[in-house]
Amino acid sequence: MNKNTIAPLVVVLVGVAAFGTLLAFFTQPISCGCNGSSSPSSPWYPCVHNPCPKVTINLDSDQFNSPTNVTMNIRDDGASPVALIAYYVKDSNGDQYANSSWRGQTIPPAAVVPVNILIDGTTFTFQKGNSYTVTVVTSRNDLYSFTITY
Repeated sequence: MNKNTIAPLVVVLVGVAAFGTLLAFFTQPISCGCNGSSSPSSPWYPCVHNPCPKVTINLDSDQFNSPTNVTMNIRDDGASPVALIAYYVKDSNGDQYANSSWRGQTIPPAAVVPVNILIDGTTFTFQKGNSYTVTVVTSRNDLYSFTITY
């Protein structure tokens, strides 16, 4: 091969490689997932922004049912459903009960769902006149803390 054919051949090969890369980039689904995963469905498309709608949950009301049970009515004020996956209850002394293997409800947007919170009663029990902090964890690993008083 002479020098006059190598340069155009390199240009063509670089162009084919660039076209192949662009084709792979634009034909992949553009999704970063809203299920708690921030990894893209395509290795060619980085998750530059989070396409998932913002989730916000709020406590509408609570009712103590026993010294180890409280029902919290939680509202999803966001634009997408939110799944609850764990909760932690802390008393004013700093004692904490954790339920990290709990699979709670999925709350639809603009809905209020009763969420039953149970503690085992060995670390502490709910006492009248005391305040407790209940932290719920969503499937997107967002933490929401609510203060409730018995």
